[in-house]
Amino acid sequence: MKQFLLFSTFFLLSSLIIAQDWEFVAPLPGGTSDARHHPVTFSIDGIGYLLTGTVGTTPSNDFMRYDPVSDTWEALPDFPGAARSFSYGTSRGTKAYVGFGGITGQAFNDLWEYDSETETWTELSSCPCDGRYHPTFIQLDGKIFMGQGNNDNNLDDWWEYDIATDSWSQKDDLPGPPRHHPFYFGVNGKAYTGLGHGSSINGVLQIYTDWYEYDPATEQWTQLNDFPGEARVAGTQFDFEGKGYILSGDGDDHSFMEEGEFWEYDTSSDSWTQLPSHPGNSSRWAPGSFVIDEYVYFTCGESIDQLEHDMMRFPLNQIVSVENAQNDQDIVFYPNPANSIITIQNNLQDFTDIRLVSSYGQIVDNVVNNQLNVADLPNGLYFLQFSKGETVSTQKVIISH
Repeated sequence: MKQFLLFSTFFLLSSLIIAQDWEFVAPLPGGTSDARHHPVTFSIDGIGYLLTGTVGTTPSNDFMRYDPVSDTWEALPDFPGAARSFSYGTSRGTKAYVGFGGITGQAFNDLWEYDSETETWTELSSCPCDGRYHPTFIQLDGKIFMGQGNNDNNLDDWWEYDIATDSWSQKDDLPGPPRHHPFYFGVNGKAYTGLGHGSSINGVLQIYTDWYEYDPATEQWTQLNDFPGEARVAGTQFDFEGKGYILSGDGDDHSFMEEGEFWEYDTSSDSWTQLPSHPGNSSRWAPGSFVIDEYVYFTCGESIDQLEHDMMRFPLNQIVSVENAQNDQDIVFYPNPANSIITIQNNLQDFTDIRLVSSYGQIVDNVVNNQLNVADLPNGLYFLQFSKGETVSTQKVIISH
């Protein structure tokens, strides 16, 4: 049975044009001896910071910073808390907050503040909750929201930390299943979390695609549309200019995905868009990331090849939203998803160019006879671009064999 994709004569279409790709910058200063998974990462005033994580096989308390202007790393005095892995950090203004995680057999519930102006650490009030590895950890409007994670069991609780009063209060639990190592970010005054690793049910591993919004103003949870890609766990995340992003991690079997996928979440439409995957032979388990100016910097984690110590960056300002209106043709193509031949039903003379583009922004093929053979292409997200003069309409195509 044919599946038709139809766009009406007058429409407003938002598409993404990827103008650039990933580039490598300075790796961690210690070379392979600094390779690690689960680093804590954040940025303050144009400087990136990285600390703790599992270096080789040992939890650490080292601390370093990265200057993008000189493309150099500098070692700082060690983090004064206990050496750890599976921890998280967040920053706003001149201060950062780091806590939780732990070592094998001991999960922490502590919280620390780093002041970049005085370059000092202060221990704050510990959470009156179970210690945990891999929690959600989001800062919004003077509050930190922390929940989920695991110790002996997966957790679904939810806590608010008030920075001004140095105090914790418990809120309503996440309405979904307990989990650890979820993805999360804070955007436009609300917290978002989901995906991650649940408990096995009848011996079947549970990796999720569900997604939730928490509104601090109403203290209410809302379940949103599921994430449209493969279920996943143990990646990294960040926010930028009102949108949230998730990057890399393990797939639905808690093993490496073929690519280190990169996705953007739009809160206004509750929708996801796939961006160019990071370089490498696989995704990475437990990497770190921070944003400086208009770049996301991505580092560390474990790939299918090895424990990593490199760093690369992607220009977020090159993700350009293009709105096209009042096209004079309906566009019809099928099937979608496709596994062999895509047929364009329109008259090709109505367009100056029709081409298939990969999620990396590379031109894969041009349509010349109303049909496009995709039988030999890898599974994944692609884009059909219909050009007419200076107007370009871009539509997603899923290739699935």
